[in-house]
Amino acid sequence: MGVKLAIFCFLLYILGGMGASMGYHRLLCHQSAQVPKWFLYLLTLIGLPLGTPVQWVGNHRAHHNAADTIDDPHSPIISGFWYAHCGWYIGQTNPFICLLYALGGPFRMFFDSFWRPRTNQQYVNLAKDIDADPFLHAISRPIIYTSLLLIYLGSLLFITYYWFQIPGLIALWICLVIIYNLGDSVDSFGHLFGEKKGKSGARNNRILGLLSFGDGWHANHHLNPKKAKHGQAKQFDLTYQFLRILKGLGIVKKIY
Repeated sequence: MGVKLAIFCFLLYILGGMGASMGYHRLLCHQSAQVPKWFLYLLTLIGLPLGTPVQWVGNHRAHHNAADTIDDPHSPIISGFWYAHCGWYIGQTNPFICLLYALGGPFRMFFDSFWRPRTNQQYVNLAKDIDADPFLHAISRPIIYTSLLLIYLGSLLFITYYWFQIPGLIALWICLVIIYNLGDSVDSFGHLFGEKKGKSGARNNRILGLLSFGDGWHANHHLNPKKAKHGQAKQFDLTYQFLRILKGLGIVKKIY
């Protein structure tokens, strides 16, 4: 069971990373490559725990427009580490509450299914292109998003328990905590620790660069947001390598 459970958790990590880094970040938000609609929608559904496509894209574009200024939705330099890490999702700067949320795992996903589509909507005007897509618009609506994420969570819990029982549920909790916090760390650690480039506080963080599928090469990304390749010389970018493979397979049509 131990080896199979480890493989299961690794696959969750890969899927979570691809849904976040490739789906939501590089394809939805920055349109760094051309892909078929079915593939974009599939990655979006995989990345659904990040929040609604319209809200996430609007917020991230607002972050790029005002990085590390008073208008940045989640700058650790302006608002502190915990607010940037995950407190901005729930409107909290209290470290203890933020820590509980960060460690919530499946409980965080359950809470987010109701909370995320109904809050932090002030930047959705920056994602009009996303909202204009009928599928992305539909899954960004509160009732549909809540339903889909509850099905997502229920399926994860059922499959994990069916295959691995209680040890599997514990492993799933740990996996979700890791996956969530790696993504959150780009907003917090990624603006505090590492090599700084440009005017914003965005940093190239080697550990995050490797663990967050290339998104941790954050300073490079802020200098050229549309560019699909975040990692430069000797900076491994897993998402970009996956895009190249998919281009060879004919799924990705063009990489910018």
